[in-house]
Amino acid sequence: MATNRPLEREYEVPPEETPGETCPYCGRPFQSERYATFHIGVDHAEECSEDEYEAFEAERDDEEYDLFTFHFKAAISVFLVYFLFTFIYALVWAG
Repeated sequence: MATNRPLEREYEVPPEETPGETCPYCGRPFQSERYATFHIGVDHAEECSEDEYEAFEAERDDEEYDLFTFHFKAAISVFLVYFLFTFIYALVWAG
C-alpha cells in the first residue's frame, strides 16, 4: 500500500567536516550560506521571516543577473565563432 507522505531525507555530514550553515526550520546542512538562503526561500517561504525572504530575493536577483551574463557571453561567443568561420571560408574560397 502506497502512502502519500513526502520522502524524509537524511543528510550525513562526515565527522571531519562541519556544515557551513543549517536550516533553522528543518536542520538540513548546507555548504554555504547562499545555499541555505535559497533553501529557506523555496522550501520554507510561508514560515520564514521577512528579512530571510528579502535575503532570498536578493540572492535570486544576483543569480538571475549571473545567468543573464552567462547567456549573453555565450551568445556573443557563438556569433564571433560563426563570423570567424564565415570570414575564413570567404578568404579560402574567394582567393
